[in-house]
Amino acid sequence: MAPTYVVGSRDRCPTALVARTLLPCYCSHMNDPKTELRRRSLARRDLITPREAHDAAASIAARGLALIERIARDAALDAPIVSVYWPIRSELNTRPLIDALAAQGRRVTLPVMHKVRQPLVFRAFAPGDDLVKGPFGLSEPAEDRPAYDPDIVFSPLAAFDRRGFRLGYGGGIYDATLSALRALKPVIAIGVAHSCQEADHVPVEPHDQRLDFVMTEQETIRFAAFEAGMKPRSDAAP
Repeated sequence: MAPTYVVGSRDRCPTALVARTLLPCYCSHMNDPKTELRRRSLARRDLITPREAHDAAASIAARGLALIERIARDAALDAPIVSVYWPIRSELNTRPLIDALAAQGRRVTLPVMHKVRQPLVFRAFAPGDDLVKGPFGLSEPAEDRPAYDPDIVFSPLAAFDRRGFRLGYGGGIYDATLSALRALKPVIAIGVAHSCQEADHVPVEPHDQRLDFVMTEQETIRFAAFEAGMKPRSDAAP
């Protein structure tokens, strides 16, 4: 039987500093369409049951491995470096994916956050490594772990749409990160979310970075064809 992964109390209840930094106060910006969409989408995500969360994590782990293999083959990457976020609050749990990648011998990194609206640093991680609490209260690899620029980035999000745009938590961190990485080399960005986080239209700004894929418990959506005026392709989860 597959192991059960439980997001701990730290993940459900972030420090006040993290809450202020990553989840802007909704009350003072209720007329902002991004803030309202974020509030509604995260409220739906918070209603996911433990069983639904467990099943979604297992699905993402299995299908994520297959997607990485396909990306590596298509891009001729012998040993791609893969960044996977460490889940907090009700984010879709990626720990089973991290374990599965490590079992395959894949090179895995976790993001390290230093400043809001500044690119993340990615440090090597393997299951069993100790994590330290970073300056924003997040669990991160220690400073002595080597840093790498990933080829594939699994990103958390608050909401997404079928054009490939994501709505984050308001810090602009992943947009800054993807912009910096893509200035160096091709980087594939994969959003991870529950299907209830889909929106009809995510408000966008010039700095917003488009995703290449979104994975939910129900499907994997590819956005590469959007620029050509075609509908995004979706592969339903088995």
